[in-house]
Amino acid sequence: MTLPGPGTRKLKGRNGKMAGQISHLDEVIGHLEMENQRAIDDFRRPSDAQNPEFTVYQVRQRLRLRFTGTGGEYFRIWIVNLFLTVLTLGIYSAWAKVRTRRYFYAHTLLADHAFDYRANPWFILRGNLILGFGLLLFLALESFRPVYSGIVLAVFYGFLPFLIYKSLRFNAYNSTYRNLRFRFRGSLKESYNTYLFIPLLIPLTLGLIFPYWVFRRKKYFFENFTFGRSPNTCTGSAGPFFQVYGITGLMVILLAVVAGGGVFFFVPQPHGLALRLDNMDRFFTLLPVAGFLVAMTAFTCIQQFLFARLTNYCWDRTSVEGLCFNSSLTVGNLLWLRLTNLLGIIFSLGLLIPWARVRRARYLVGSLTLFSDRSLDTFEAAEQSAEKAIGEAATGFFDIDIGL
Repeated sequence: MTLPGPGTRKLKGRNGKMAGQISHLDEVIGHLEMENQRAIDDFRRPSDAQNPEFTVYQVRQRLRLRFTGTGGEYFRIWIVNLFLTVLTLGIYSAWAKVRTRRYFYAHTLLADHAFDYRANPWFILRGNLILGFGLLLFLALESFRPVYSGIVLAVFYGFLPFLIYKSLRFNAYNSTYRNLRFRFRGSLKESYNTYLFIPLLIPLTLGLIFPYWVFRRKKYFFENFTFGRSPNTCTGSAGPFFQVYGITGLMVILLAVVAGGGVFFFVPQPHGLALRLDNMDRFFTLLPVAGFLVAMTAFTCIQQFLFARLTNYCWDRTSVEGLCFNSSLTVGNLLWLRLTNLLGIIFSLGLLIPWARVRRARYLVGSLTLFSDRSLDTFEAAEQSAEKAIGEAATGFFDIDIGL
């Protein structure tokens, strides 16, 4: 069900030409990216060391996910969602979220069958209103009674694991494939251990336990997000997470040393290069800007490195009763996507946001391959009760990273 919006048809007409141009641009870049995706198409069965399930199951078929959406199609949905969300002062955001997810689900194909998202926007709207009331209460108390605002913030932090737990159950219940619902079988106790108690230990251990916390978050998602009656199995351990973050720490230290050496080189010295600069004031004015750009570039590289390594590791060690996964994300491709998407968004003043989202979705989906020794028709549905959407509203509003 969608809210009727005045001026929607007129808005679509005005942006039809722009949507066509974005669609053409998306097709051109999509053709270029096909060459890069051929490496993913090649059969590359994971080793037994990566996923022990391959020692048990003999692979009979290889299934690769595909994303068929285009920037032009999604632009029409995105621009209408944006217009109606602003026009209704945010009320339409619930319908916008459902329309967006339905589009991305419907264009994600596995064995030529699409996924489906069946959430009711009214439930999400109700969760948004409850969350909005809590946010207004916090802002009001912070303005007039700062002491009580801290109490509200502490109460919210105490409820955060519950909201994440409900969000995962809500999204799983409303996600289907071949008319079978997914389900989340993680416990509320495990959610509190993962999102409340372990984070409290991070400052006490000077951050040394942070990789273990990331591992527990990933395991909570990958091991409990199941399809029908078939349970998931995630054989990953915390050791590789410490290794990846150890490498990241060394990279940060190396970058800091290089950056510090560069600044020292340009700082006025008796025989330094700085003495030959004509305008030292301009140099020291541009230095913070250059430092910010270098820091953001380094942060982006580290972020994509962590995402690629940890996502590949988790998928490669996840299985569902005769069905195993292989993720082939590369840091280079992720960096290229981030850079070109960012430049496109900046130079188009935000109009290429749909194009950027479609490109990233196409790459992420296309990098995941399934190896199965059974037909997907053999999976059975599990009995579930309907889930409320307040957790989905909270995690969506604050952009909380839950699983992937």
